[in-house]
Amino acid sequence: MPPKLPPALPYLILLSFLFFYLYSTSLLPHSTTTSSTITTTTTTRTSSCNLFKGNWVLDRTKSTKPLYDESCPFHRNAWNCFRNQRENMGLINSWRWAPKDCELPKIDPERFLELMRNRNIGFVGDSLNENFLVSFLCILRVADGSAKKWKRKRAWRGAYFPKFNVTVAYHRAVLLSKYEWQPKQPTMNDGRKGIYRVDVDIPAEDWATITDYYDVLLFNTGHWWGYDKFPKETPLVFYRAGQPILPPLGLFEGLKVVLENMVSYIEREVPRKTLKFWRLQSPRHFYGGEWNQNGSCLFNEPLKEHEQQWSE
Repeated sequence: MPPKLPPALPYLILLSFLFFYLYSTSLLPHSTTTSSTITTTTTTRTSSCNLFKGNWVLDRTKSTKPLYDESCPFHRNAWNCFRNQRENMGLINSWRWAPKDCELPKIDPERFLELMRNRNIGFVGDSLNENFLVSFLCILRVADGSAKKWKRKRAWRGAYFPKFNVTVAYHRAVLLSKYEWQPKQPTMNDGRKGIYRVDVDIPAEDWATITDYYDVLLFNTGHWWGYDKFPKETPLVFYRAGQPILPPLGLFEGLKVVLENMVSYIEREVPRKTLKFWRLQSPRHFYGGEWNQNGSCLFNEPLKEHEQQWSE
């Protein structure tokens, strides 16, 4: 049995709204436009408040109702739980994160967009970032119904909010580093069909040339680093400076080297003024097989700590 990748964190990763809220609050003194929405929504935070320490609580009040419905145009049809009539959506949407020592207000899309006016937000990574982006775009659209789809600058998907001159987009780069398929060569006698070459020191083209466009960048990777994606018949083989790394790296060792190199690249090449975040790996959601192997998501409530499941 292939070894499991160790967990990135011992908790379900809190939705990145926390990062956005903290950032938008820090921008408040620089905003050139004020509104009643901004001045009436304030939150007191203390240095002792840890937004990541808390619990999921069931809240049946109106405050947990979704801000958008099935009409949001940014959903893929297959991901639109409202339109596809996913069971127990009312229960699922009644869970909210409650930090232990402070209050986390519900996001105010108009306030957020006002504070982000004339700025751009970019997501880089795998489908976890894409999933979050879709819901985020639908929430922000509540404050700007004229929002349009946006796919320029190598973006996989995104939206432009003309009322606030804000762009939010996603760039698909599941390993962050450049990787490409190389078919089996005549010299291969080890049962492999070919390899996926990973250049640990070269970022994927999907995001390497666009970083100066964004004021905020959110990176993630994780779920593609498993033997379900890259079995021994079609493994990842790691290169540095154009040459294979010897001795060959295992999957998890390769992940660590890629992260080290990508962090170094970001620190060196991404403008210092750009605010940067890392989103880490969350538990898997599928029972009975992978997403493409008749697996299904049966959860109606958050996983408890002893129930955590991580990618293999």
